[in-house]
Amino acid sequence: MKPRALLGLVLALAGCAAPPREAPIAPASPEPAAAPAGAQPVAVLRERVLGVMGSTLEVRAIGTDAARLDRALDAAVAEMQRIEDLMTDWRPSPLETLNAAAGQGPQRVPAELAEIVELALEVSALTDGAFDVTFAGVGRLWDFKARPPRVPSDAAIAAALAQVGWRRVRVDRAASTVALEPGTRLGLGGIAQGFGADRAMAILMQHGVEHAIVNVSGDIKALGKRFDAPWEIAIVHPRERERVIAVLPISNSCVVTSGDYERFFELDGRRYHHILDPRTGRPSEGCMSATVVAPDAALADALATGLCVLDAQRGMALVERLPRVEALLVDMQGQVHVSSGLRARQP
Repeated sequence: MKPRALLGLVLALAGCAAPPREAPIAPASPEPAAAPAGAQPVAVLRERVLGVMGSTLEVRAIGTDAARLDRALDAAVAEMQRIEDLMTDWRPSPLETLNAAAGQGPQRVPAELAEIVELALEVSALTDGAFDVTFAGVGRLWDFKARPPRVPSDAAIAAALAQVGWRRVRVDRAASTVALEPGTRLGLGGIAQGFGADRAMAILMQHGVEHAIVNVSGDIKALGKRFDAPWEIAIVHPRERERVIAVLPISNSCVVTSGDYERFFELDGRRYHHILDPRTGRPSEGCMSATVVAPDAALADALATGLCVLDAQRGMALVERLPRVEALLVDMQGQVHVSSGLRARQP
């Protein structure tokens, strides 16, 4: 899975900065003091912070029963780890088994894998291929950790692009099967973290939690309130790191930011970043960053990636057509574009 740093998205919790990405598992908050007889129960915040999906997972829940919150948090973390095991492409997994069977007809897969691939194809259609999980075929050519950095050759990119294209994938949700054409590979790094956040929140709600936030290194899903106020997300300009361009109060919603500042290298005066345009096999040139507000984190995750590939004009036109979806885009000149619904919420 691709890591998604917190550089473009800062979680405002009690006025404190989010924990660093390398933070170890955080202990649960201290037990609250017993309330006096007849007094209202005291609400407490419990949390877990750990590494998952190559990123940092932060889960926080608020309630008056600390033991219940702890059980819910542990279950939510276990669910995130289960989703990672299904969808990672860094070790053996059902996703890698599917990729190895490309060209061999429909393959039976876990229900969640069929679900996320179907959603990915829907977003591919919406974005005219700007978001495309088959990018993995060409993405394998790029190593943003290599030193010295290296740019793949034109010939290698052209050859890989022959196996890229979302129409090379077929999904049958009823049969829970996925079929890939020969040579096609799926990489779910642009959607799986959001999907995991959705699943983790669903587990929290099953445990009776009414106020919580799940943050998978920038893929954020919020439920209820942070004590008596909405959860707040500060959006930072991708180039001017000290400049906050918006503070979004959210409740029962999701905010996801993707940007070209997360993983990149510079070579011969040119910047190469990890968000690839699936149509060219090269780093996208649409937007520096895209923040999406939507009901579901998986949808917001995929759209944010696709909007970084599209230019701001086309991307904002798409957002304005989608119900219950808003966005804030920073184009390649550093200009900020805000959807009409989001502009109405905050000047």
